[in-house]
Amino acid sequence: MFSLRGGETTSSNGTSRVSTIRLDDVEWPQQSSILMLKIDVEGFELNALRSAEKLFREKRIHHLIFEYTAWWTDRAPQKELIPFVEKTLGAKQLFALDRIDSTVYGPLTRYALNRFHDVHVRRHPQTDIYATFIESGVSPTLKVQPYKVISSFA
Repeated sequence: MFSLRGGETTSSNGTSRVSTIRLDDVEWPQQSSILMLKIDVEGFELNALRSAEKLFREKRIHHLIFEYTAWWTDRAPQKELIPFVEKTLGAKQLFALDRIDSTVYGPLTRYALNRFHDVHVRRHPQTDIYATFIESGVSPTLKVQPYKVISSFA
């Protein structure tokens, strides 16, 4: 069970107790921002991101990387994860990071985003998602390859 309010949380197998906090409840310095937020919470990414909705709404988080493993965790939250980041949190662009091949794919197209979950359930790649939330006037230095639903992460 994961508490959306923070506090004491019991892991899914009931053997561990973990203290949690909502990121929105942290007393951040006025006008501060988070350049990069990295989340790897073993399938609870959606819960962690929901705890930071205010920070995203206030545009205080500029970049996000989160683990995406649709094939070994509860698939319902993983299927909701990318649409939540895109629509609710307001990501400007999404990229797929291949941790085995060190390749960055993207930005992900509408077609790729619509098929992303099903392809990843079937193919089992080790993936992180990188999302940007600010418009940058700087020319991008990120070297990317186009994401192809059939052949990426081969």
